[in-house]
Amino acid sequence: MLRNLRCCVSNATKRLVKSPKVYLRDSGILHALLEIDNQNALLSHPVYGQSWKEFALENLLVMIGKRWRASFYRSEKGNEIDLFLEKGERRICIKFKSSSAPQMTKGFYIALDDIQPEQI
Repeated sequence: MLRNLRCCVSNATKRLVKSPKVYLRDSGILHALLEIDNQNALLSHPVYGQSWKEFALENLLVMIGKRWRASFYRSEKGNEIDLFLEKGERRICIKFKSSSAPQMTKGFYIALDDIQPEQI
């Protein structure tokens, strides 16, 4: 029911948040517990963004299986990448946003400089 996502350790010179992130693997359970029973209620609820992030992350990780090593990146200063995928020398960074006009934050770009991924 829960997914533990560990912190990546790509740059030992940076101070990183080391504690894992815990995600609920089934957003439907969360919605039921919060008595969110329709789309309008979900879209106006404060949990919507996190719920969407967990849904997207879980579906992506199930789809790629164990072929990629999954983690997240977060520096002590709050620069963050939601999902960092590694496979051999390949690195892919993913940021989940639930907005009609998503914009990346400055912290995301700083984290990209730290990691130097192949793809964003």
